[in-house]
Amino acid sequence: MSLPAAITMSRGRVLDLSGPHYYQDLLTGIAEEILSELAEIEKVDLPSLAEEDFEQVVSVTQIRLLNELYYCLGQLRAAGVELEVKRAIQDLRDIWNRYIDRTQRPAALKFQVDPGEDQVQ
Repeated sequence: MSLPAAITMSRGRVLDLSGPHYYQDLLTGIAEEILSELAEIEKVDLPSLAEEDFEQVVSVTQIRLLNELYYCLGQLRAAGVELEVKRAIQDLRDIWNRYIDRTQRPAALKFQVDPGEDQVQ
């Protein structure tokens, strides 16, 4: 089987995978979609949230990232395209963390690098 030209995320956004950098496009598309959702949550002013509420936002955001990754990887697998899940998680984490840095959001929103694990640049 071959790579599909596009896949649909769980909430309907279509990710174009027809370019030569489909893997990067996939992970970037996921990160951008979740950043868009985070922007909606930020309208309530994250710094004003109680610590436990902020931690819940962080947890939900990370869960959404992973759920979308698994959802998209499942579609690719159904099409016969196998990607290494652990590597995809690491790469998505690195992309996400760069977005958090560039957008000057709180560092707590970043995925943490496990001790002894290198961060891909």
